[in-house]
Amino acid sequence: MLRNDIFKYCYWVSDATLSGLKKQVLEKGIQMMEAKQNPCEALTGELGYALPVIWSIICKFDAAPWYKKSKFNGKTLVCSSFRLNNEYEQFLETTITPVSFEQEDFLTNDEKKVLIDTPVFQEQKPSEWDNFPKEMGEQITKGLAKMTGEPAGSWVDLFQDWTAVHANFVSPKFRADETWLNAPYSIGNSYTISSCCVELFNLLESEEKALLVRPCTGAAMIRVLEKDRYYFVRLIKNN
Repeated sequence: MLRNDIFKYCYWVSDATLSGLKKQVLEKGIQMMEAKQNPCEALTGELGYALPVIWSIICKFDAAPWYKKSKFNGKTLVCSSFRLNNEYEQFLETTITPVSFEQEDFLTNDEKKVLIDTPVFQEQKPSEWDNFPKEMGEQITKGLAKMTGEPAGSWVDLFQDWTAVHANFVSPKFRADETWLNAPYSIGNSYTISSCCVELFNLLESEEKALLVRPCTGAAMIRVLEKDRYYFVRLIKNN
């Protein structure tokens, strides 16, 4: 399971550190790719980055509240296909590795509500998270219906799904076994997940050793990650 086929090394850096890194890799013939609309675009190419402003474009209402509440607010995300030099090791937050983990259990609405109502989650959840525009949410549910060929569900139910996924990482009730370092996992498929970047880049500032994360709808649509596949996210500072 824990093979060394790491897909990405993810760092949080300052403006000055980013400038130095750009210069350093350019001398080796590597041009860093800048994310333009979505922070997950930093995962494309050999070496990419997402500036702080990116979080408030497409991900303004779902990922941005978590980013702004985290200790990484104002920092730039750097995602590399290779491990950067030792001078950047202090900024390494997570590694992302595709794995064969499977979890087919689906939670009932009551189980999701228990997760969401957990005091630990309610305390950590950004207040802005609950302000996602209803009209936009309803458009998303209609869009998902067209993509999947399934009848359109309700925005209330979809938002409950989104919230429960984050809740299981903040205050886990559903975990993998010790083979996977007892990692909490995404409790839905890619069509019921929003803002997987919260877990991929540890905006939760989790104390877990690892997380098992499925891509959200957006990450799957722009094909930076494989739809419904689990990714083993190792939290470097906890290992």
